[in-house]
Amino acid sequence: MGVVVVAAGMGVRLGAGMPKALVRVGGRTLLEHAVERATQAGRVTQAGRVGRAARRARIETSCPIVVVAPATHLAEFQTLLPGITVIAGGAERTDSVAAGLAALPPEADIVLVHDAARALAPPSLFDAVTAAVEAGADGVVPGLPVSDTIKQVDDTGRVVATPDRAALRAVQTPQGFRRSALEAAHAAGGPATDDAMLIERAGGTVRVINGDPLAMKITLPPDIDAAERLLATAARTPTLIILGGLPGVGKTTLARALAQRMPLAHIRVDTIEGTLVLAGLADKMTGPEGYAVAFRIAGDQLAQGLSVVADTVNPMPETRDWWRAVATEHGAQVVEVELECSDAGLHESRVTERVSDVPGLQVPTWQAVQDREYHPWSPDLRLDTARRSPDELAEDVLGWMRSHQ
Repeated sequence: MGVVVVAAGMGVRLGAGMPKALVRVGGRTLLEHAVERATQAGRVTQAGRVGRAARRARIETSCPIVVVAPATHLAEFQTLLPGITVIAGGAERTDSVAAGLAALPPEADIVLVHDAARALAPPSLFDAVTAAVEAGADGVVPGLPVSDTIKQVDDTGRVVATPDRAALRAVQTPQGFRRSALEAAHAAGGPATDDAMLIERAGGTVRVINGDPLAMKITLPPDIDAAERLLATAARTPTLIILGGLPGVGKTTLARALAQRMPLAHIRVDTIEGTLVLAGLADKMTGPEGYAVAFRIAGDQLAQGLSVVADTVNPMPETRDWWRAVATEHGAQVVEVELECSDAGLHESRVTERVSDVPGLQVPTWQAVQDREYHPWSPDLRLDTARRSPDELAEDVLGWMRSHQ
C-alpha cells in the first residue's frame, strides 16, 4: 500500500499568502497533521515522529508516503518532513496525483489519495478505507450524509431538479483505490474534482463508506477557526504550561506566541496584580495575592478542558508546587519552562526600556530584577531568549508537548 498526500495548492481562497499546506492549526502545519495521521494508521507504522520536534529524526515507514508540493516550495516541504518523499505537483490536481502515483514503488498495489486540506482526518479513517478496498472495490471514498436541500440549476440560475438528499453524500479523503484501476483511469485523462470521478468515468466500481467530521476540508478563513475548535475538543487532556523566569526575559512574549498556535488561556500575574492595585488594594497586598487569583482562574479553565499558559516569575519552590497541584487536581498535562537571557546587556535593556502595558503595574528597575529572590529549579525545558526567536521558542515548547503525549 502507498499514500499520496496532495499538498500542491496555493490556498488562494484561504488568503494566507502561502501554500495552504503550510498554514498552521493547533501550532502545526496542515501538512504535518495530515502526514502524521497517515503514519499513525494501523496499517502504516512509523519508527519516528513527524514534525519540528523530530527534525533530526528520520522517519521510516513500512508504507511509502509521497507528498506532492508546489514546485516553488519543495525545499521548505522537504525540511518539514525529513524521511518523506516530496515531489513537485502539476498544473491541475489530476496532474499532481498522477505524479505522486508514479513516484510510489511498483509493489504498492493499493493507493490512498489524501488532501492535506483535510488535515485532521483520523487514522481510523485511513484504516477503514484500506479495508474496503481490500474487500474488492475499485475505489472507496468516505462520505457524510448531506443535511442541506440541494438544488440543481442551469446556466441562468433556474432550478431544474431537487435531488433526494437521502441519496447524496459529501465525500472526503483519504480515498482508496486498486492501483491498476487508478492508473488506467488517469491514463484515460479528463478533468475531475477527485480521483473517484475518474474511476466512475472509466466504468469502475466506487463504494462510499462512512466518513468522519474530523475530515473537514479547510478552504476558507472560518475553516481555520472550526479546525482549531475540533482539535481542542479532540484533545485528550488539557495542558498547563508553567512559565518561569526573572522579569524581562520574555515570558509574556512567549505566552502570546503560544496562544497564536494553539487554543489556550493566557493567565498573566502582572495583569491580576495591576488590577488589584487599581482597585485600591495595594496596601493590603502582602505578596501571594496575585498568584492565588491566578491559580483559581487556571483551575477554572483546566476544568473546562482548556489548556493554560501561566505567565509568572514563579520564583520559589512553593509557587511551583502550587502550580503543579492545580494541574494534578484537574488531570492536566504539565510542562514547566524556565526562560533565561544569557546576554546580560540585552536583558538589562529589555528591563530598562520596558513600558508597562498593564494599568496599575509598575515595572521593576534593573537593580530590583537583580535583587529578586529566585530559587534554582529543574524544569522540563530551559530556554534562552537571547539566542532564539519567540516563534522558535514556541515551537520548542509545542514539540516537547507532542513528544510527551
